[in-house]
Amino acid sequence: MKLLIILQTIVSLLLDPPSVYVKGKGYSGYIFNKEHSVMVSIKNQQGRFTPTFEEVERAEKLLKSRLPELNKDKISQGEKCGNIEKELESYTRQYVGFINQKGNKIIWVNMLMHLRSVPSKHIIIVDDGGSNYWNVKIDITSRDVYDLEINGVG
Repeated sequence: MKLLIILQTIVSLLLDPPSVYVKGKGYSGYIFNKEHSVMVSIKNQQGRFTPTFEEVERAEKLLKSRLPELNKDKISQGEKCGNIEKELESYTRQYVGFINQKGNKIIWVNMLMHLRSVPSKHIIIVDDGGSNYWNVKIDITSRDVYDLEINGVG
């Protein structure tokens, strides 16, 4: 297993296109090119796309407006880990674009807190860590925000 991870890292460093840094009002992170290898997918995935700055901004606006409803019954937000709504601007994001079978554009947003520097070349997947690490899918075509996944506390 370790050999596979090492090989994937080497291939990624040599072949994957670089991500692009994006910063807007209340958010910052990295947009990953559609050709970048990622270990993430969506239900009914047909393809990938590279989100534009405007599409990321649209996704962020949708997230901010819909997060309170999505988050109302979620756990893993307590004394050790902050509330994702209150801390929203503190997360570094990773944006990956997908296209579903309907042709809708979905941006998977990976949220990362408390990392000294977030690598711009790799998608970071963290087990546990509570609300310091979470992700969500945003359909910028239908304006749907769904699949809010907040890490458990380990």
